[in-house]
Amino acid sequence: MTKCDIRRGSAADIDMIEPLWEGLRRLHHGLSPHFRERFENMTWAGRKQALLGNSGEVLFEYAIDPAYDGVIGYCISTISKGDNPTGEIESIYVDEKYRGSGTGRRFVENAVAWFDSNGVESQKLLVGVGNEQVLDFYEKFDFFPLHIVLQRRKK
Repeated sequence: MTKCDIRRGSAADIDMIEPLWEGLRRLHHGLSPHFRERFENMTWAGRKQALLGNSGEVLFEYAIDPAYDGVIGYCISTISKGDNPTGEIESIYVDEKYRGSGTGRRFVENAVAWFDSNGVESQKLLVGVGNEQVLDFYEKFDFFPLHIVLQRRKK
C-alpha cells in the first residue's frame, strides 16, 4: 500500500469528506446499542455546521492516496476559546481499506502536535459506545477514559 499524503484543508474544502463522514455515521449507526436513531437522523449539513460553527480554531486535514486519486481519510480538530482552552479531535475517519496504513496515527500525531504548539493542556476525544475497539489505538497517544456519560433515552 502506498503512503498517503496528508494535506491541510480549509472550510471551503470540507464538502470533499462528506462520503467519508457518511461512512463514519453508518459505522456508528451499526455499532450503537441504544442510540441508533440518533445516527439515522444525523445529516452532513448539520454536522458540518457544528464543526465549522465552533467559535475557536479548527484544524482540518485529509489524506489522499496518489494511486487512488481520492480522499481516503480525514481528521477535524478544534481548540475552544477561553482562559482554559480545550483541544478536541472532533471527527476522524480512515476508509476501511486504509486502516493499519499509519494514516490515522499521523492524523492523531498532527492533532496532538497542533494542540501542544498552541499550549493546550486539556486534550480529548469522544468514542461512541459500541466502538470500544479503538480505545487501544488512542491509548498509544495517552488518551484514556476519564468519564462514562449516561444519557437518558426516551421511549
